[in-house]
Amino acid sequence: MRRTLAAAIATALGVAALPASAVMLNPRGTGQVLIYPYYTVNHQQTLVSVINTTALGKALKVRFREGYDGRDVANFNVYLGPYDSWVGAVFDTSGDGTGAAAIATNDNSCTVPAFPLAPVPGTLRALTFSNANYSQGDYGTPTGTDSGPTNLARTREGFFEIIEMGEVVGPGVGSPNTLKAITPVNGVPPGCAQVQGAWAANGYWNTNANTELAPPAGGLYGAAGIVDVAQGTLYAFDATAIDGFSDVAQHTGPGDAKPNLSTAVTDSTHAIAAAYVPIGNAVIKSQYPSATRGADAVSAVLMTDKLFNEYLTDPAVAASSEWVITMPTHHFYADPAIVGTSPTSYLPPFEEVFGGGLQGGKPYDPGAACFTVDHQAYDREGQFPRNTGCSIEPCPITGGEYLCYETQVITFNQDEVEPGIASRILASRLASNFALNFERGSFHLWWPSLHEAMRPSNEGNVFVGLPAVGFLAVNYINANVTPGVLSNYGAVYPHRSSAKCTNSTSPQSTCQ
Repeated sequence: MRRTLAAAIATALGVAALPASAVMLNPRGTGQVLIYPYYTVNHQQTLVSVINTTALGKALKVRFREGYDGRDVANFNVYLGPYDSWVGAVFDTSGDGTGAAAIATNDNSCTVPAFPLAPVPGTLRALTFSNANYSQGDYGTPTGTDSGPTNLARTREGFFEIIEMGEVVGPGVGSPNTLKAITPVNGVPPGCAQVQGAWAANGYWNTNANTELAPPAGGLYGAAGIVDVAQGTLYAFDATAIDGFSDVAQHTGPGDAKPNLSTAVTDSTHAIAAAYVPIGNAVIKSQYPSATRGADAVSAVLMTDKLFNEYLTDPAVAASSEWVITMPTHHFYADPAIVGTSPTSYLPPFEEVFGGGLQGGKPYDPGAACFTVDHQAYDREGQFPRNTGCSIEPCPITGGEYLCYETQVITFNQDEVEPGIASRILASRLASNFALNFERGSFHLWWPSLHEAMRPSNEGNVFVGLPAVGFLAVNYINANVTPGVLSNYGAVYPHRSSAKCTNSTSPQSTCQ
């Protein structure tokens, strides 16, 4: 009734009605889309959970992306009954730290495909990550090399996303009753084989993917934790929750590239993906054509012009600090298989095609898609003397400071961090070090290039900066608990950020 009344008023006033929904960050932590900013198996495991808070079933796409360019390394479906949960653990399949990651579970919720038994004790079942999407073909082809590593070790760290494809609703006359099949009875769903068969040749979902599926309605939340058994630490963090992602079911089989963060559609009748972005005490509405710029709606709600967090590197307590910064939509603007192989084919707000594009038939900047950064460190009294010269290590030959990956770890005062050398806390191979004048304080990171701004929305709104999520992981060691006892302490703090928007209409003005 309220939506009908709003449309009637808008029509009477001669203006278009607001979209029924819009992509937005949910500050209460539940949504249709969950973005987990980091996973790693570098000397650690990553625990995963997703929970359905609603009385209906959920069809979920679970997708892990490696950290260089966001290529898909694992992609499967999970079906949750009402109030159901699914958990897993991402682990190392090798003994020498060079093999693939894999995800194991002892959860009974239905997955497609069914996970085979894992080569570990107990009842675990596991799915091994794959390098198939970046090692099979030429630069610029969908599964071809993007100029980054082609080995399985590339699957060992990155980020992941869980997207609600639709709600599993009650059956009609003569329907297969999928909701009953996925709803646990005494802890076990009775029909996982039915659900897996539905995607087989001549299966009912292979024939009609929306059988017993309604549009997604949200209500999911999730968390992850990075466990270092040897050190006795757990770095736990919540997933970023996005609501209003789609007003239609987007149900696909396992391994399908869609839905993804570029398939947002909030008004399917008019092919619009709208975003609501809070800036100051206002909420900015921006609309984009969903067929070509759905990723922009998601990027808009993730846009930051500055990131803020703390750091602690005090040697008296053997303290270390590392930031995770993930740009979860970066590949839609920079992957050569999506945007093209020309050096100038990248899309705003980013500055480079992954690999740099082809020059003389070869990628110009192999294994990277860099973007400009700047920073300021403050001690705890607000003092801020700048280092002379370049603070980031290794310092770019061309001058300036850059980060170059979709999932990036930055460390502080870890002088030993160089390409290929693992960082102290997360053991990341995608780390850059900042050498700072202070052992502790706050750190501000921003994107100074004028190119780091999105394309205008339909209304002319331009969000400045880059779409980023992430957190600070801090560790320190107490060697004086009692004689012979060594205590490790770890904590995680989400990044804080600011956002900025200008309107591209003439004269340029603040977004309204």
